[in-house]
Amino acid sequence: MKLDCKEISISDDELGCTIEFSEEKEKFEVNIKKSVKEILASIKPYILLQRTYGEDEFEEDYYYFETLDFDKAGELKDFTIDVYRKKILITCNNEIFEITIHAKDKKFENLKTVLKKIANKEGQLRIYE
Repeated sequence: MKLDCKEISISDDELGCTIEFSEEKEKFEVNIKKSVKEILASIKPYILLQRTYGEDEFEEDYYYFETLDFDKAGELKDFTIDVYRKKILITCNNEIFEITIHAKDKKFENLKTVLKKIANKEGQLRIYE
């Protein structure tokens, strides 16, 4: 799967961290007249990476991967993320996801920081600069 990312959304707090790569900038539309089918058809391609921290020392962290193709979504284990200045390659479940990015310096640095947290113990992160 190839994704031309127009927007990178990053959150990092005490509950965990999430990165979403979207092909379209998010528009907030409130249209209650749309059917479920219309709403689902309006969702543009995206890739989401997430790490949720365990609530206590007995719970393990949970790593999650999601795309518009819900058949490819699920727990993220044994994966590789290769980060280049203009693209990111994610290899998981014997599939490569290529994301073209256009991040400014500060956003790129923040992205690398949060990717390190997501890759942590379950994956491998390689950064090429």
